Amino acid sequence: MKAIATLGPSGFRTEIKVGHQLEHVVISDEPTEKGGQNGGPTAFGLLASALASCTVATLKSYANLKGIALDGLTVEVNAERRTPSEQNEAGPNAKATVITKKITIHSKTITEDQRKRMLEIAEKCPVNRALHEGADISKA
Repeated sequence: MKAIATLGPSGFRTEIKVGHQLEHVVISDEPTEKGGQNGGPTAFGLLASALASCTVATLKSYANLKGIALDGLTVEVNAERRTPSEQNEAGPNAKATVITKKITIHSKTITEDQRKRMLEIAEKCPVNRALHEGADISKA
């Protein structure tokens, strides 16, 4: 997947073209207290969005495959960087980024075993796996 980000003429407003043919446009910005205009999500907001939407799509695909009737899915993700003091308190092996994810499966007919399996499947979404595995980042 390709993305091209272009900084606007002032502040931190950034236009991001993304997709196989760069067919989608997303705006990113910083909050006003950090010098932006709050015209879109921050980069960490986009990271949280990527994980949330990937998790929803993975769970929906699994439910379709297994014939599980869903009334909806809600995935809440929070992604934050630790401050230096929080990092020190967390210990030497703690990661600098903390991501929390809460999954709510809305279904009147799902069994407890199906719910448990869906929560296991959620960990297999490609974005979740990439975050756990890490990535090789190279300069082009």
